[in-house]
Amino acid sequence: MGLRLRHNEWQRQLWKFVTHPVTEIVALVLLVLVALVTLVTVESRLLRSPTTPVIFSPK
Repeated sequence: MGLRLRHNEWQRQLWKFVTHPVTEIVALVLLVLVALVTLVTVESRLLRSPTTPVIFSPK
């Protein structure tokens, strides 16, 4: 069974994929993960900076 895409068939298949409910959930989960990684990266850089208050210093 091969995948046959004729003329505008690829557009219909792409639209079915984009409008599928699971695609929205996966996109939302990926967005949250990227935001979490960005937050952790930024916070870890700020924690080691020389301007960090003594209270938050890991020393």
